[in-house]
Formats: sequence, C-alpha cells, structure tokens
Amino acid sequence: MTFSKRLFIALAGFAICLTSQVFAHHSTRGIYHEDQMLELTGTVKEWAFINPHPYLTLEAEDENGVVRNWDISYGGAAVVHLQRQGYSSDTFKPGETITVHGNPARKAGVFGLLMEGGGNHPTREDGTPVVEGGSMF
Repeated sequence: MTFSKRLFIALAGFAICLTSQVFAHHSTRGIYHEDQMLELTGTVKEWAFINPHPYLTLEAEDENGVVRNWDISYGGAAVVHLQRQGYSSDTFKPGETITVHGNPARKAGVFGLLMEGGGNHPTREDGTPVVEGGSMF
C-alpha cells in the first residue's frame, strides 16, 4: 500500500472518530422521550441567553399538581441559531406566563422538556408566539 493511501485511510478514520464524538455530545436520545409530547404552561423563572446552549426555567405544575422548576432545553441550538429566529436576551421576562411544547425527560423525578426544531416556539398567555419564524435550525 502506498503512503498516500495509508495517509488517506488514517485521515478518514480520524474524521469518523471526530464526527461520532460531536454527535454523541449533542445527542438527546437518552434524555428525552422522542415519541412523546407534553404541553406545559408555567411562569418564567429564568431565561439564560448564553452559549453554548440557552435555557429557560419555568415554574409549572407536574402531573400531581405540585409546582416544580422545569428546565426547558433548546437542544443543540446556540445563541446564533435562536437570534436568527428573533430570540434575544429579553425575549422572556421573569413572572410572565408562557406555554411550551416538547419532549419530556425520560428519568422519573426530572422535570425537563426539549423544544427543538420545526418552528416549535413557546406562546405567550394570549396565544401569540414569542417569536415569529420557522425552524430553529
């Protein structure tokens, strides 16, 4: 085997290893139920418009009527992705009521929701979307 073929195979193998690590880092498969959707209405507690991934915390009732802090994840979306859709550091105000739709966390006792892609944006109390736009990605 020539040197150039060995170099090509080595570089291809290296690229495959890097790619698999990137997808593993951003995978949500083991964390959220991909086949379930949950609608959650709650009060904004915190909105952190920061990299690498912005997040939202809502106070809302669980299925037993107990008020919990819910971690709302935008998945792999970075600030730049959400800015393109109209999000900013002041999109959500603490104390405002919003409704979100997403995939609930798999683990019992974990109160989390994944909102990702497909134009899945929260709505305000009057039903208007917090931002106008299509897919988050």
